[in-house]
Amino acid sequence: MKLINIKGDTYYIKGGTNTGVVKLDEDNVLIIDPGLGGLRPKKIMGLLKENNMKISHIINTHEHEDHYEGCNQIKINDETIQILSSKEAKIYIDFPHKFADSILGGKSNILLNPKVSDKKENLIKIDNVVSEGNIVLNNKKVEIIKLKGHSEGSIGVLTEDKVLFVGDLFVGEDIFRKFELLLMYDVKSYLSSIDKIKNLEFEYMVLGHSKKIYSKEESKLLIKSHSDAINKYINQVRELLKSPITIDNILKNIINNNNLYCNYTQYYFFRSTIISIISYLCYLNQVDYSIKLGEMLYYSKKA
Repeated sequence: MKLINIKGDTYYIKGGTNTGVVKLDEDNVLIIDPGLGGLRPKKIMGLLKENNMKISHIINTHEHEDHYEGCNQIKINDETIQILSSKEAKIYIDFPHKFADSILGGKSNILLNPKVSDKKENLIKIDNVVSEGNIVLNNKKVEIIKLKGHSEGSIGVLTEDKVLFVGDLFVGEDIFRKFELLLMYDVKSYLSSIDKIKNLEFEYMVLGHSKKIYSKEESKLLIKSHSDAINKYINQVRELLKSPITIDNILKNIINNNNLYCNYTQYYFFRSTIISIISYLCYLNQVDYSIKLGEMLYYSKKA
């Protein structure tokens, strides 16, 4: 594990989830997305201690546990650390079963979340929520940017060094090739967030899951590939809606036609995204429904 300098006072630590590190003053640092619990938080704390850095703040870019779960182990080490997120993400981080329940569409189970029966009480609590705009931590300014779409509470963090941490708005090219159908909570907001990124002034982009850092120029191709993929699946759903069809039959066609890898969890992630696409098309007033023989059928409205 290494502390890698990106520019100025902005660093990151590679991992299954990349963790941002921003020096706030001579002693204290902000970390962004500590990742899962277990060995990683301990290693992060050890690495920062070796570099004479003390964690004073943690910002979670969104409410998925592979980004925030390590917060508890870090806070146990120092209760003065402030854990921050958006107000929407706070709901899910404070009550983690809500995310699994929302994906499944009812009470979650051990097939979706093997650890669900062990979580008697969540020990991670968000201390303060952050809103879009500039915030000051230990006299260092960082900008919070709403990047809703992947999740309800997704945010980005832009440092004074013009390094932008985007969480899971985008994924690295190696992951993208395997999981082109992205998990999306809100397609309309996702597309808006992509447009927002295009107009931001940054020099480097750090993704939650990627083996590399992207320059502003390199990010253009990444942004385009994500935008193209979203529109590809929107158009595939539109095509399937030419005849009345159920959500699960839309999903079956999408999985089979695109040779998508699928396990229990991924199936429900894909299904959630398909529902989000249907909701987006409803927003555009392009979809209607009927119920026949107990089946909910969706279809395109006639022009």
